[in-house]
Amino acid sequence: MNQTTLQITTLLLIVISLFSNVAAGQTAEAWDAETVDMFARIPVQDGGRVKPLDTYASFTLMQLNGRRTCKTPNGEKVRAIVWLMDCLFRPDIAEQYKVFRVENSEVLGAVGLQPEKKRDNYAYKDMLPVREKLMTLARQFSDKEVKDRTAIEKETLALAINLRVFETLTAYALIARKPFEVGSLSTLAPLFPNQTTARLSELLRKGPQLVAAYMELEQQAQENQTELAALTAFLNEMEILTGDATAIALFPPPADSENGTWLTPADVTMIAFSGNDVAPYLDLLAQLESLADSTSNQEVFKEQAQKFTGDLVAMAESRGEYNQIPLEVTFYRLNLFYRALVLYILSFLVVACTWLRPHSRILRLGAFASVSLPTLLLLIGIIMRSIIRGRPPVTTAYETILFVCLVAVGTALFLEWANKKGLAISMGSLLGVLGMFIANKYEVGYGGDTMPAMVAVLDTNFWLALHVTTIAIGYGAGFFAAGLAHVFILGQLIGFQRNSPAFYRDLTRMVYGALCFSFVFVCIGTVLGGIWANESWGRFWGWDPKENGALMICLWQLAIMHARLDGIIKHHGINIAAVIGSIIIAFCWFGVNMLGVGLHSYGFTSSGYSALVNFYIIETIVVVLGVLVWLRQKIKVAKKA
Repeated sequence: MNQTTLQITTLLLIVISLFSNVAAGQTAEAWDAETVDMFARIPVQDGGRVKPLDTYASFTLMQLNGRRTCKTPNGEKVRAIVWLMDCLFRPDIAEQYKVFRVENSEVLGAVGLQPEKKRDNYAYKDMLPVREKLMTLARQFSDKEVKDRTAIEKETLALAINLRVFETLTAYALIARKPFEVGSLSTLAPLFPNQTTARLSELLRKGPQLVAAYMELEQQAQENQTELAALTAFLNEMEILTGDATAIALFPPPADSENGTWLTPADVTMIAFSGNDVAPYLDLLAQLESLADSTSNQEVFKEQAQKFTGDLVAMAESRGEYNQIPLEVTFYRLNLFYRALVLYILSFLVVACTWLRPHSRILRLGAFASVSLPTLLLLIGIIMRSIIRGRPPVTTAYETILFVCLVAVGTALFLEWANKKGLAISMGSLLGVLGMFIANKYEVGYGGDTMPAMVAVLDTNFWLALHVTTIAIGYGAGFFAAGLAHVFILGQLIGFQRNSPAFYRDLTRMVYGALCFSFVFVCIGTVLGGIWANESWGRFWGWDPKENGALMICLWQLAIMHARLDGIIKHHGINIAAVIGSIIIAFCWFGVNMLGVGLHSYGFTSSGYSALVNFYIIETIVVVLGVLVWLRQKIKVAKKA
């Protein structure tokens, strides 16, 4: 769509908002629960994959306000799919939802609003008076390099983008609600006898005839100037109204079509006027129009929704693209990972109680169970994601965080079951909290679908599945070892259990055991990665940054083992080395992907750069403290001698 068309569309939306026949503050009857469930399960294509409309709604809303839920104008908390249905069919109501999160009031101050709070949520109707100024500033800021933008400029640009996302959604069904005047056009009257208006689906059925009529008028432009101008204006209006109906690819191609691209109403319109057959989509488009006409009557709307969703699901099923849609809806409704985070926090409180009575068998069993339950939820969630996408559970940054957290806590549970000292379960609970918190922050910060379509080289490869899963197990065990090493160093620093050398000997044995476990899986995973690389890129090893990072982990852990066997390092040295190992693992896991070079740069962003740097700083401080503790110990021994 050209710039002029975009401006006309925007002006039209503003006029509709300002002169809507529904007064500001008016609310509508809540959607029927069964109808909402039907819409949640509608398949759409987005981001290169077919997903439920519920998933699309959730991540779109998350982009706007950082949550999968929002509040209605009445203050009722609703799911994202309810908000999206209002955007599509009751835009006047949707404009009152406070879904635009503004973290810094200076953004609004720059465009003429004076908010009372530094950060708050705002509705579209609140933004409408300053929309044009906001868009003007956003265009200016978009011309700058990303690195040159200030924090305020970045947020201003993000807010403008979010407004356009919302406007695109509210304009999506506008073509379904719009009757086009055809009775006054002499060219169109013969195509639509006894009709004064026609809907888009009716116009598209006569697409070839419309094109032929236009071409005929154009060939005799001098004699038909008035009719040609009227028909041109009519077609321009259609282009404007359909130009923003691009948000949701709702129409699947026929089952026998080799083209796997789903279409939007704008796509269908373009194809129709290019002379190609759009008959398979017109019935669905007509049903969408019926839905738009019946929003004021819940019962009629529900009946229309049953027909519309039934036909759409049948088309998706005929292509084999609906099988996992119900499972994905269930997965996000269960919200397993958030529940796991809450349970890990509670488990840490239970574990803390065992510190008061370390010999209580009931408390130990309670602590073990309290950590096992969220770990089970985490495992179920990862399995469900793998089934939905039909691929290994560690093909994106978000998935690796979940999987590494699972391995770290699983290692803790195994060691606690084996030695029953209470150390491993404490660290497992803490790592569970940290892992799930990081995963949650990453998802919110990413603001998009965490199950995206993968690039071809990453998808459907047996060796990749083995490689990423195996090496991620090594990451998890390595981080668990580093977590226990923190207890050793900080415990020695503050004098915890100073009269119990056995405590620190047991702790070091667990650290060393976890390191050995990590070494085995990192080495096997690295070799499997070479086999995958040989199949995908035609070489086993190419000194890619990611490959070098995996080699660094193997060499460092191997050095620790040799140094221990030769007596070069003992208790303090093993634990300090384990903490250094966590820095190396973090560099291989995330750091090399932020370099922007090599074959492993996909699937990650630089948004976590500051977090990674902070991690390096903290771990370096812990290493320095470990060295100081070791020197203090050496001085004490020397004085006694």
